[in-house]
Amino acid sequence: MDFDQIIPRLGTGALKWDGAAARFGKEVLPMWVADMDFAAPEAVQAALAERVAHPIYGYPCGGTAVLAAGANWMERRHGWRPDPAHMLLVSGVVPGLFAAVRAFSEAGDGVIIMPPIYPPFLAAVQEQGRELLMAPLHQDQNGHYQMDWERLEALLPHARMLLLCSPHNPSGRVWGRAELQHLGELARRQGVLVVSDEIHADLAYADHPHIPFPRLFPDSLLLSSAGKSFNIAGIGGAVAVLADEGQRHHYAAELRRSQIHEINLFALIAMTAAWEEGGAWQEGVRAYLAANAHHLGQRLAADLPTLGYRVPEFGYLAWLDLRALGLDDAAIAQRLRDAGLGLNPGPSFGPGGAGFVRLNFATPRALLDEGVERLRRAFGGK
Repeated sequence: MDFDQIIPRLGTGALKWDGAAARFGKEVLPMWVADMDFAAPEAVQAALAERVAHPIYGYPCGGTAVLAAGANWMERRHGWRPDPAHMLLVSGVVPGLFAAVRAFSEAGDGVIIMPPIYPPFLAAVQEQGRELLMAPLHQDQNGHYQMDWERLEALLPHARMLLLCSPHNPSGRVWGRAELQHLGELARRQGVLVVSDEIHADLAYADHPHIPFPRLFPDSLLLSSAGKSFNIAGIGGAVAVLADEGQRHHYAAELRRSQIHEINLFALIAMTAAWEEGGAWQEGVRAYLAANAHHLGQRLAADLPTLGYRVPEFGYLAWLDLRALGLDDAAIAQRLRDAGLGLNPGPSFGPGGAGFVRLNFATPRALLDEGVERLRRAFGGK
């Protein structure tokens, strides 16, 4: 598990690398799309290689095995084991999110999100004719993001659903038990279904344990995948957990209508191998990411002290506050392009994103240092 190894990705059809020039208008060091520049676990590679060696790639079966593997993994990783009978296969977490909005709301119904947030949350509401109800997160004096309880209480009586990003992308928060408990109680009081996207959950750092929302509120819907945790997102595949039988059948019917109720042959194999045999690799990558997060903080403090950065509580997404520079978002984007660095622009995450950028530090330390050098080049640090 040599996470310092630089593995060339150009020419592999990787969106993050091969798609960067089209996205940013020139060749850049890409630190945007949320995947990792690390080799997937050897167990996953071996399982895929074994299956590829058989020359027939017909329609797969075996969903039962991957659901059991997922349930066992959640128990080992988070101390909560969903009943595999309550789990459904979905082609991906984002398709599952869109399907949940279709299944459990009607055109014109209110759906709550908490921006700044992963852009598909906005699209899942707006592109499907629902009313977007926003309860933006707010920051305390230390840059720590919090839920806006007053705003949530005002919106919940007008909503059918709340889409929760847990852990939260891009703010870096792993929601604590008290926060989740309070949110769930407020939603239940108003009869609002909570749909929790927990695709980044396994990457929570040791000092910020993740709590699956259905562990506290079994009447919620959870969406997750091995994609982010084991760097196999390009293969696809996800699971949904929904304990209520009637709601589960209703959701399953929507998945079938949308033809997203199955996952492909290689996703079945990769996800099963990851959940059954990838634990040691996952512990290693979490430790490396946590070290990268702190290293980034040290470099920014030394070289670019005007940039706001709070070490995230999970994963590999740095939410950088550039507002002190006094630049608008167009100027920020231009300076980054000129410096040859590709980051996600803050405004794409909705309200609260102006003046921010998101940097993906799931890369070997040498490339992370190069990214900081390009940041310094863009914004005139020390």
